[in-house]
Amino acid sequence: MPNRRLWMVSGIAGMIGVLCYILAILLPWPETQAGTSSSLLVVSAWPILSIIYSYGLYHYIAVQHDCTTNRLAFVFAVVAFTTVLAMIIVQLAVGAGWPEVTRGLDEQTAGMLKRGLRLIDMGLDVAWDILIGVALILSGLAMRARNGLGPWWAIPSIVLGAALIVLNACTFPWPPGDRGLFDIGPFIGVFVLLLATRLAWLGHKAERQLA
Repeated sequence: MPNRRLWMVSGIAGMIGVLCYILAILLPWPETQAGTSSSLLVVSAWPILSIIYSYGLYHYIAVQHDCTTNRLAFVFAVVAFTTVLAMIIVQLAVGAGWPEVTRGLDEQTAGMLKRGLRLIDMGLDVAWDILIGVALILSGLAMRARNGLGPWWAIPSIVLGAALIVLNACTFPWPPGDRGLFDIGPFIGVFVLLLATRLAWLGHKAERQLA
């Protein structure tokens, strides 16, 4: 028997995860140890909760349409969110340790060091985008035949995933938005938030029908 509560809980986890990412970007975190630690915990909740959401989505699809693309979508999602967690921690570590690392360096040397370090998290960012793009494509292919989702959710997932990969490849190693191309990230965030909400509602509906 499918765990219908898992669908609802994982959908809620996905919603909270996206909101944590938004809060991490929008809130003015103080440049103190408490501010750094708080921002680390809030933004890290995004990939951690998103892995839970990804498992719930995989499970929901597998109940009716267990297939290779669905399994691979979950695998790619886990690797993608693990990669973005590494990227986040690298960014925060560089930002927090920057004053101490550059103490005694002249402005030109510090600037060159900063540009070099930025390429590390930018490379991780591209790796995350490609991995999550593949996950979106595969989950879209798996969603097509699942009741409650179907083509209306599958097609946007495939299109957004493919666009994310192509845009990042075109401007590598720089972000598409910095090279005059379209930044599709916010639209993917909205799509995932809506899909997570849909999954939570489907789980809630299934629980009520079972009661």
